[in-house]
Formats: sequence, structure tokens, C-alpha cells
Amino acid sequence: MALVIGNGAYASVARLPNAASDAKLMGRTLTDLGFKVTELIDADQAAMKTAIADFGRALRASGPDTVGLFYYAGHGVQAAGVNYLLPVNSTIRDEADLDLVGVEGRWVVRQMESARNQTNIVILDACRDNPFAAAGATGQGLARMDAPTGTFIAYSTAPGTIAMDGRGGNSPFTTALAAAMIRPGQPMEPMFRQVRVAVLKETGGRQTPWDSSSLVREFVFNPGTAAAPRASAEQQDWDSARGSRDPGQILQFMRSYPRSMHTEEAQALLQQAQSPRTMAVSATAVPRFSAPLALGAPEVDGRSMEQLIQGAPAFPPIEGLPPPAWEGKSCPTCHQRPWTQKTLCDQGLFYIKSGDARMLSVRHPFGHAFGAALKAWAASGCP
Repeated sequence: MALVIGNGAYASVARLPNAASDAKLMGRTLTDLGFKVTELIDADQAAMKTAIADFGRALRASGPDTVGLFYYAGHGVQAAGVNYLLPVNSTIRDEADLDLVGVEGRWVVRQMESARNQTNIVILDACRDNPFAAAGATGQGLARMDAPTGTFIAYSTAPGTIAMDGRGGNSPFTTALAAAMIRPGQPMEPMFRQVRVAVLKETGGRQTPWDSSSLVREFVFNPGTAAAPRASAEQQDWDSARGSRDPGQILQFMRSYPRSMHTEEAQALLQQAQSPRTMAVSATAVPRFSAPLALGAPEVDGRSMEQLIQGAPAFPPIEGLPPPAWEGKSCPTCHQRPWTQKTLCDQGLFYIKSGDARMLSVRHPFGHAFGAALKAWAASGCP
């Protein structure tokens, strides 16, 4: 059985656009996997505490073989090493208020531990920022909680660090987790390692999921027969490409698996990504060389082209180039010619001349979104 909570419509701090949809995605996924799910969206403190207490009682009544799972998406904060999940009505003027208005993370774990069942799972897609830094809650992210015997605790990012809310309708962590859960025959601990790899890839290394495990028996979310190795790898690659909606990833999947059962869907997604409407969206705000970018791509957003070309690339400048040859190296050395406003403009003009297929066939060192921005920038005269 599972309790799933998603808090996004906060009254006094920044709202989280994806928290409710993350919880709904997790609720649907767990229901399909046979869990009895209780779902709570945009809950105040009283509703959260009542639901968690009821969940603990249900676990205690259900017997030792029951698997309990608690999932939370929303604001979370630590103070003095104690984690608090924040109801949507949280108003904090001082760090001491957290005990009064928050829900302590350890209390959730204690409710589940009291059932003395063999397997409990706690998943926290929280710590997306610190909305109460001004009130003295200065700890970044969540603090580490050790898992009691028979418990697995998963965090969307490492203790003390910040997680991303996501570019689309869901966070990178919950997107990867929901896709991994349904793969047949995957034991939970190696499954979460796959989630970690997927999130690292999606966020350009900026977010590292973390877990603490004291499990005493193996648990598999989907115990169906595992696919053959090639089919399994193909499905994993497709899940990654489809979830990213990145035209470059989709095109790479189609080249790697030309006879895939997913080819028709991949072609439809690629056409959608290359549609005039999609290109028009990119063109509504023409990038400028010295202005911060806002492309919905975490590897570049918030920095200008002028700043980016002085830093390190997010992806290899030449396909197959080993990481030591490009990671941490400044981008003036990414190509034979130094990167300047003129050489970037030349790249954009080349994309205009060669068309979208060329732009998507090889990922730019700062990603496909940056390549599309160069094209739009060149079309406007490279201002």
C-alpha cells in the first residue's frame, strides 16, 4: 500500500508547478503495479498528518508481508539536521516555527517502522529550493536520514543539494523513477542506480539522486519476466528518448534501432518537435549574444552566449571524444577556430543553410536547444 502526497499550490512561498503532476504520475504508476494508493494533492498540515497517521495504522493492521511506500513531492527544508515536509499553508517567520507548521520527515519513517513489516520505501522528491532562508532555515536541501531495518529511503538529490522541478510536466527524478518502476524483473536497489544515471544525464550532471538502504529482502516493483538483453537496452533507450522529448535523442534512437517497434511513435514525436509551431515558439524571443538565455535547458539557461563560450561544454564537442579531453575545458578550444560572436554566428548561418536535419544529427556542445537558439539568432542578424 502507498501514500502519495504532492504539494505545489503554496500560499506564502513559491509555487511548484510540477509537484501535483509528479504525485499523480506516481499514483497511477503504483496503482498499475498493484499498490493500494491513497493520494493527497495540495494538503495543509492537518490533512497531511491525518493521512500519515491513517497510513501507519493501515500498515500495522495489514501484516508483516505488506510493502509500505510513502512518496512526497513538494517543498522540503532542513533545520538543525531535521527534515520537514511543508504543507501548502506553511507560514514561517522563524526557524522555530518549523516544528509547529511542518511535518517532520522522521515522523513519517517512525509511523511506517512501527508496523514491523519487512519492507518500507520512502521516496522524497523535495528540496527543490529553500523557501524559508529569510526565516533562518539556512540548511540547503534535506539532511541525511538513516534507514531503519527493512527500510529504503530515496532522495531526488544528494543530501544538502537542490533538486530541479523539471522543464516539462514532471521533475527529472519522478519521470525517470516512474519509467524504471514498470520495467519487468528489476530489483529495487539496482533499479534506483539506473534512475540515478538517467537523472544525471537529463540534468547535465547537476542533480544526483541518493538513497539509504537497510533492506533485508529483495523487492521488485514489476516481477514480470525480464526482457532479453537487447530488448531491455532498446526499451531503456526508448524510455529515455521519449521522456526527454529531445529531437536529437529521438533521432539517435531511430538510427540505433531502425526496426524498433517504437519507430512510428518516434517519427511522430520528431515531426512534432520540428513542426512550424515548435519553431515559432523558439522564435518568439530571439536570443541576444549578451542576454541570459531562457530555453528550458538547464545546461545553458541563465547565462548568455558571451558567458557560455568562456566556460566548459556540457556535452562532447566531437562525438565519441573521451571525457578527459573535453570535461572542464573552456569552449574556445572546442573547435579548430576560437569561439567568438562571429564564429557562433557562422554556426547559426550554417544551420540555416543545411536545415534542421544537420542541426539535430550531431548534438551541439551546449545541447540541441542551444543549436536551435543559434539558428534563430543568426536569422535575426546575430544581435
